[in-house]
Amino acid sequence: MPRFARSDIVIAALVVAAAGFGLLGFAGFSDKVSNGLLFVAWSLTLLTLFMLAIRVPLRGSGPGLSAWAPSALIVSAAIAVVIAANVALYRHDVHFDLTREARNTPPKQLTDVLDHLHAPLALTYFYNAGDANAVATADWIAIAARNHPLLTFRAIDLDKEPGLARDIGVHAYNTAVLQAGDRKVLAENVTDAARLGYAALRVLRERPETICFITGHGETFRPTPAHFHYSHVETLRGHDTPGAGDVLIADPEQLDRLQLALGEIGFDMRAIVTAAMNAIPPDCAVVAEIGPRTAFASGEAELLVKYLKDGGRLLLLIDPLFAVDSDFASRLLGTVGLSTEPAIVIDPVNHFRTDPDKVAVPYYAPHPITQRLALTVFAQVRPIDVLQPPATVNTVVLAASSQDSYQRPPSAAGGMTVATDRQSAPNPDRAAQSLAVALEGVWPGAPSDKRFRMVVAGTSKFATNEYFPYVSNGEMSVAMVRWLADDDTAANVTPQTYDLPEIVLTSRQMRDTFIALELLLPLTTVFCGVLMWWRRR
Repeated sequence: MPRFARSDIVIAALVVAAAGFGLLGFAGFSDKVSNGLLFVAWSLTLLTLFMLAIRVPLRGSGPGLSAWAPSALIVSAAIAVVIAANVALYRHDVHFDLTREARNTPPKQLTDVLDHLHAPLALTYFYNAGDANAVATADWIAIAARNHPLLTFRAIDLDKEPGLARDIGVHAYNTAVLQAGDRKVLAENVTDAARLGYAALRVLRERPETICFITGHGETFRPTPAHFHYSHVETLRGHDTPGAGDVLIADPEQLDRLQLALGEIGFDMRAIVTAAMNAIPPDCAVVAEIGPRTAFASGEAELLVKYLKDGGRLLLLIDPLFAVDSDFASRLLGTVGLSTEPAIVIDPVNHFRTDPDKVAVPYYAPHPITQRLALTVFAQVRPIDVLQPPATVNTVVLAASSQDSYQRPPSAAGGMTVATDRQSAPNPDRAAQSLAVALEGVWPGAPSDKRFRMVVAGTSKFATNEYFPYVSNGEMSVAMVRWLADDDTAANVTPQTYDLPEIVLTSRQMRDTFIALELLLPLTTVFCGVLMWWRRR
């Protein structure tokens, strides 16, 4: 029986592993996973060839050409394998970034849009070769443009092609020109590749969309000012990353950050007063009622019902102190199987920091709005009860509290009476509470070809300036509007928050982190020390 050397076993294992990873690369995984598996197979193949090469004798046995023929065949086979492997690697390119802060990786706002391209997009970037940030942006775009047949990218030094830039209409350094069909967008002074992702969404939008914000009930929406007030905070990334230290200065209760995020991706916004209207204007792609303080006037709820019957799109974010009158409750909510009580949800398990009335939601039902959401915070939220919906309406609970949550009434003074322990809340009814609901279908009694969409949430705070930057609150706010506007074909992109980044943990995550770092880690060190002393004594 032949005996195999250890090197023979290693080479055989490498061959099997390379073949296995190569087959997995064509098993139907996503492009990134498949390309990564093929890269591993390529690396193992080259390692196998190297190990075989060091075992090949410099000269074969025998006289004349017969001594060199085996070596020539081996070299030719190795060259053929290397060429085939490199061709396969070129056709299945994969990008690795081993830097700590992913400094060589394009931002997700750009890559997510490019990964969901369904139409040809041309991007020309006229950059300043003397600006390091602009050169890095051009490199990021080139990396993101790999293996995207629908994207045509050119990086042009403005100083070398001033005539071409002038013909296109470019008059400043670091200007990106994006074109899709007959639509063109110019983004000037761009040294942040994330802004190009937003610009791509704008140029890919086939028609202008207007978001109409209802006013007249104490809402905090205001027309977008000509200039926003920014400040700058010095951070470790402030000088290396453009805009990293920019902070928006605005009223916490207003919607400036949401308006900036919607404007970045091409939505127009204006206010409407439904109390003075007979019908919702036809150019309103979405009607948003965010944070009303006073009750609706007679006929306003019926106006919204008529709008939804005609296939309208409504975003309804109502706080616990909003007085839901009978007409609003029965005609607007009750018809589609919803109801709500003037209460706040207390969640002793999943909440933000130490405030149990700020419910943290780490898990979501599958829906276009909730794709890629990590964690959201619903501060002082009222429950949305989901009853039996009509047969023509599809209802999805987007966010819910934990099974240990319960309800408490809001105070008449405008604050919240929050019970923080079991002594102050004896025997509460504990159950999961629905916090945000998405509805889609045909309104009862409406024509079958008129399909409406509606999102109802029990708080408006997650869309305001105060909570918009936290975790995925901003992403969820923008995703709600985009889904209502039928703008869900492209990826949900993370909006700019213009605030300093924070690490936000739920109370359970804070507890687990404390146990791991403050208890288990020291105790493990002590245990290892005692064990070492015991072995050496």
